[in-house]
Amino acid sequence: MLKLYHYWSSVCSQKVRLCLAEKNLAFTSHHVDLFSFDNYRDWYTKLNPKAVVPTLDHDGKILNESNVILEYLEDAFPQLALRPADFHDRAQMRLWIYNSEEAAHWNINVCSHPRHAARLAKRNYTREELLTLADACSNPMVGRRLRKRVEQGVSMEETEDAYAQLDFLLDMMEIKLKQGPWLAGAAYSLADIAMAPMINRLEVLARPEMIGQSTRPRVADWWARISKRPAFIEAFAFQNPDSEDPVKR
Repeated sequence: MLKLYHYWSSVCSQKVRLCLAEKNLAFTSHHVDLFSFDNYRDWYTKLNPKAVVPTLDHDGKILNESNVILEYLEDAFPQLALRPADFHDRAQMRLWIYNSEEAAHWNINVCSHPRHAARLAKRNYTREELLTLADACSNPMVGRRLRKRVEQGVSMEETEDAYAQLDFLLDMMEIKLKQGPWLAGAAYSLADIAMAPMINRLEVLARPEMIGQSTRPRVADWWARISKRPAFIEAFAFQNPDSEDPVKR
């Protein structure tokens, strides 16, 4: 049995849900409300000491880190292959999985700050309550990040730096997609699954033109094909079960 501990709009949770959908794998959903700080609670940090989502439980075997989970699902359920057979293409797949974390995830997080702040404001925490939560987090890096966001927010310089790095990554995607329809060669793979939630988020942030047809036509075409896949529609249809949240994705 597969159990997934995830947050509905977390990009890392979305990539795992997309992989599960592509492989037609049923799972039991455990929603971890990040804005109620469920991920800081003892019951969750026993599963994931980093206090982040997602976490996969496969028959009692616990796995953390979304990109590790993607490769695990490919190994454990190889019937529908999402890893290229060619070794060079497989290396390219792993490069784009790495890019999804190293180049995309943190910068997407920075650019998403206004959305996150709006969701947090709806919970009516006081500043003191948030700082207490930050200091109590079992993962000091996650706690320090929350404290910094509460005390300082995100500066314009940080935001501009994040968008500049995302621009560079998208330029690399545009060049890569000149070579074929998918990021790791001729076949759709874990590379495309890892990057899809990042592009999905960019579409609803302040600069959606970054992935527009007039700006990066190959990325735009790739994104159009991804977003029409039945598995994508299934994975991204999951909405917040804990509130009537009007902020989408």
